[in-house]
Amino acid sequence: MDHNIIALQETLAHQAEEIARMSDELYTQQKELATLRQQMARIQLKLEVIVAVQGPQPFNADDKPPHY
Repeated sequence: MDHNIIALQETLAHQAEEIARMSDELYTQQKELATLRQQMARIQLKLEVIVAVQGPQPFNADDKPPHY
């Protein structure tokens, strides 16, 4: 009986550690996502300014990409 209780306590301790690790990882990912969203918003704003100044550029399917 004591062995079963000890095994359950060990399992609970491992699960608590895993939950804490996952929580830390989630927090890190949320911070990274917020940073990426801010960067994307800045890029979008820059693109809107460029389009407003230069106007939309026509797309020609016959044009080769610059790496050709």
